[in-house]
Amino acid sequence: MSLPIQEIVLAPGEGTHLTIGNSEVIFKAVGADTHGHVGLFENVLPPGGTSPVLHIHRQMEEMFYVLKGEVEIQVGNQTVQGKPGAFVLVPRGTPHTFANQGTTTAKLLIMFCPAGDREQYFAGLAKLLQMGQTPDREALIELMRQFDQEPVDG
Repeated sequence: MSLPIQEIVLAPGEGTHLTIGNSEVIFKAVGADTHGHVGLFENVLPPGGTSPVLHIHRQMEEMFYVLKGEVEIQVGNQTVQGKPGAFVLVPRGTPHTFANQGTTTAKLLIMFCPAGDREQYFAGLAKLLQMGQTPDREALIELMRQFDQEPVDG
């Protein structure tokens, strides 16, 4: 029998902060908070900020909701210029990525279902990108595969 899910109440800016390259991820809820069902992260993305390579997930859906600025989101065969209020659902197996091509900082919510321990991917990525270093491609691919993420070579 699992323990009940506990309430989480966070003020703006609260949560566990991670610096990933020149972007920031703030964990609002992780898999351990929801019995692995869902994770919700806030991503603060400066212009040209660190963004993922085109990739897929085989075991989870990913959702994006733009809060501020403009985020270019590629999902499947379409590219969306996401302004505040834009929402994108990425079904498992669908190639996707996102980037801030604009001139102002963007902020988006990223949700994973099921979450598992997805936050560990971001923690590993933060370590690989610390101090502006370029990660070893093999180490990056191994990290991705460990947490249900596969690059789409193209």
